[in-house]
Amino acid sequence: MPTDRPSAVQRDAREEAHSNGGLERDHVAVLLTNIGLRISRGATAYYRANWDVGMVEWRLLMVLIRADALNVSELSDAATVDKAAASRSLGALQDRELISIEQTRTRGRAAIVRLTPQGRQLAEKLQAIGRQREKRLFSRFSPAEKDQLVVLLDRLTETMDAEQY
Repeated sequence: MPTDRPSAVQRDAREEAHSNGGLERDHVAVLLTNIGLRISRGATAYYRANWDVGMVEWRLLMVLIRADALNVSELSDAATVDKAAASRSLGALQDRELISIEQTRTRGRAAIVRLTPQGRQLAEKLQAIGRQREKRLFSRFSPAEKDQLVVLLDRLTETMDAEQY
């Protein structure tokens, strides 16, 4: 008679898959992806609920706070955001009067993006909050461990760039 109950082997496989270290221990890329997704989802929920800003908008604002003005292509590249997603988000930020977009001929036919005073104020606030969130995220790391993690992730990024991964 067939049964719907899993066999002992199936139960062991499920427990292994759900236990700390299953697939993530064997495949570091899975671990990195899962960490990135959890950070992104948590940040998206937090910033959306409190400031009606998604992660694409947040990334664009964080780049613009460091630059006086960038064209849309430069901005999307610096924020590592798809140009179509950047354009949609820039439209939303412009509607909220957080950025200004000026068509110019001095830099080709590029659209130049700048923070408005209101946008700069929000970006500075979000930047400070982002630092606080990161401080909590790394609260169990020594400064040296955090620095080492950044070095290792930079090296991984360089390898991926060199290998066209």
